[in-house]
Amino acid sequence: MKKRKKLVIIIAVILIIAVFFASRAALSAKNDVKIVNTADAAKKSLVQSISIAGNIKANESEEIMLPSTQKVQEVLVKEGQDVEKGQLLVKLDASDLNSQLKKSRISLDLAKRELEKLKDDDNSTVKKTMENSVKQAELNLQSTKSKYEDAKRKHEQNIKLYEAGFISKNEFESSKSALDDLQTTMMNMELALDNAQNSLKDFDDKIYQQEKQIEMSNADLESLQKNITDSNVKANISGTIVKIDAKNDQYPSAGSSILIYDQSQYKVELKVSQYDAVSLKEGQRATIKIKGLDKIYEGQVTKIGESAIVEMSGTNKETKVLAEITLSNADEQIKAGYEADAEIVLQDKQNSIAVNFEAVQTDAEGKKYIFVLENNIAKKRIIETGLETDFEIEITTGLKEGEKYITSPPAGLQDGETVKTIGGM
Repeated sequence: MKKRKKLVIIIAVILIIAVFFASRAALSAKNDVKIVNTADAAKKSLVQSISIAGNIKANESEEIMLPSTQKVQEVLVKEGQDVEKGQLLVKLDASDLNSQLKKSRISLDLAKRELEKLKDDDNSTVKKTMENSVKQAELNLQSTKSKYEDAKRKHEQNIKLYEAGFISKNEFESSKSALDDLQTTMMNMELALDNAQNSLKDFDDKIYQQEKQIEMSNADLESLQKNITDSNVKANISGTIVKIDAKNDQYPSAGSSILIYDQSQYKVELKVSQYDAVSLKEGQRATIKIKGLDKIYEGQVTKIGESAIVEMSGTNKETKVLAEITLSNADEQIKAGYEADAEIVLQDKQNSIAVNFEAVQTDAEGKKYIFVLENNIAKKRIIETGLETDFEIEITTGLKEGEKYITSPPAGLQDGETVKTIGGM
């Protein structure tokens, strides 16, 4: 009886130990289950954008430089005043210019009279005489050359005859003397032709030089007339006077100017990095935040530079492209030169399923996938992606609206593994 009781006790102890270890094993297995966060796939509006700092500029501007050599006669406008295109702004003293103009007209008249004199009938006769002298000299030279060639052939024959004893020494020397005389005459004829040609050329040059002098005088007159016209300084655009360096009865200092801004429209001028510039297109929407102002302004890209510029930052080079955004709802709070931050919408999509970046994984074959949750089981799902924003990525295939997916899969999570959720999005 005692033995049986002892056996029962031993069996009971064994069962207790078995239950203890089974519980420990179950608890350990339970502790190995990975805990995950999940979210339901939903359709969203995705916006891909870039943010760039720039400066406000007027729609159009004009800077009129004032000459330091002309005294200001009268200032007709003031800073802050609105002006129209063609409106008179400043009158400059043009008395010296008018005096120069009068003298230049007299000089031009004299030059024209001199040209007429060179081209009148008497001088035309002189030119005709010179032309005839050139022709006569050419004929004389040609005749002398012909006689010289004949004398040269005759003398060459006489050399042979003299050497053979058929003619006397006097005849031979007379032949040589005649040849030398013709050579001298020919040289004189060439000199006479050259002198005749030079005389004719000098006469033509005088006419040419006088014609060019008249052209130069006309150019000087046009320049003076323009300067006199510009002495009435006018606006070439409509806008607001934002700077005017002119005072009555004073000479402007070097670099003085009048600055006009057309403030009917404002733009943001940007320097866009090459990386972002390749995605820019005219017409893209933008929102603009001007520092110090609470209002959000709207606009669109209206200009993209045709070429890039290289800027140095220390020893580093950065390639940038100039671009402009035109504001559509500008108001009186804006001023040219203000700093602004522009966010340009490169792409946007409506009703697209998107997930956070951490949810998307890449396997050894380079395929993208996510884990969807089915009855607390993590299921690997191959996907294709589309538009990427700063925080999310579009899923074009592989995930349906309403499906639950794991937002940040823990390391080592396997397809088909049981997981435990602790919350959702």
